[in-house]
Amino acid sequence: MERINRLFASLALLWFVAVAPLSAQTKVLERSAKKAPAWLNTAAEENLVVSVEAASLGEAQQKALTSITEQIIQSVASHVSVSQTNRFSEVNRNGDIDSRDAYDRLSKIRAANLPFLQGISLAKVTGVYWEKVRDKQTNREYYNYAIRYPFPLAEQRRLQAAFEALDAEKVAQYKALERRLTELDAVEEIKQALAELDALSAYFFDEARLADVKGLAERYRRLYDALSLTGAFTDDGAYRLQLLLGGNPIRTAAVPRVTSNCASAIEVRPDDGAFRIAFRTDDCLPEEENTLTMRLIIEGRRLEQRVSLNQAAGAAAPTFSVVPEGRVMLTTDSVADRTLFNLHIRLTLHNRGGLPFGLKAMELHVPGLTVPLVFDDINAVYKSKGVIQVRATAEGTFTAHALKPADHPMVQGAVTLVNPQTGAVERVRLSLTYEKNW
Repeated sequence: MERINRLFASLALLWFVAVAPLSAQTKVLERSAKKAPAWLNTAAEENLVVSVEAASLGEAQQKALTSITEQIIQSVASHVSVSQTNRFSEVNRNGDIDSRDAYDRLSKIRAANLPFLQGISLAKVTGVYWEKVRDKQTNREYYNYAIRYPFPLAEQRRLQAAFEALDAEKVAQYKALERRLTELDAVEEIKQALAELDALSAYFFDEARLADVKGLAERYRRLYDALSLTGAFTDDGAYRLQLLLGGNPIRTAAVPRVTSNCASAIEVRPDDGAFRIAFRTDDCLPEEENTLTMRLIIEGRRLEQRVSLNQAAGAAAPTFSVVPEGRVMLTTDSVADRTLFNLHIRLTLHNRGGLPFGLKAMELHVPGLTVPLVFDDINAVYKSKGVIQVRATAEGTFTAHALKPADHPMVQGAVTLVNPQTGAVERVRLSLTYEKNW
């Protein structure tokens, strides 16, 4: 305490030591008392004395309060160990304090919003003395302002204890966040941890611990890049979607958005840290590509998983389904009056089920032709899934009459197919639009 009082006494005398040689160059215009108080020239124990220069009394009061705050910070924080390896230090030379190190960190400590700084107020000042002076050479007028602020040893020790407790609390909070990095239960804890680390970065005023906080925050932010989705179909035909963090399951309050190109009545429910997605596949055709798409947005990051509904439990096996579709193309080699020479037909069949099938026969009733086009004993086998083009030629001459209002506007008829699952012959009717070149 004697060392601190010696510093305060030196600071208290700075004003008059500096002013005395300049007295011949300045003129006192006003003063708060007829003579300077005794406390201004002596080192009073358990008191802080500061002197400032300012253009107005209001500015002088603020500067004096700032100076008091800085002295209290030094007297408290400079005696507190902030970690095992980093200490807010000061250099002693021959019993005097070289506080350059302390002042280097002064602004950072002020920014830490320490609780004990909130009680510092001009209302506690026990002595004020000021002079308004004029510089004889420049005619500049300003104030020399000094205050005495009580700071008992007991108060200093109380503030030191409070600071030590606060610092220990912040260190413990950091350590807990460091442990929690690998023990997260819910993805929302990442955002919460980042908020706590942001608050800690506003407190830690030493570079080493501040770097630790920023490093841990970056590790938390990288966790978002380690998120992924996985899942599997359940025995009852639903899908169980799970969010993963680094390959391990993790909970989230976010709800996935689920869409499908065919499924209906989609319902999403939480299921023990995951999500159970129920749906109906009544409108899903087994020969088509049926999918379920799940999207989850976590802090602006979009996760997506798409699965085939054909993998679902109870999904229907491929079935025999061949459907005539599209437009029938009709061309003739030549036309003489109403006589057509040779007719070429192109018909589209859609093999939806993807099973190989046989085409035995085809019968087409073309508007304007007096007789149907019949193709027997085709006996062709098609193995590819999807659209198939069937081509046939009816040789000979055919008579075409002008279309009448009563004529059907479409090609009517049927194709005779062999079902590969049963071996049965099935007749599939058709009614399609057409194009002709006569």
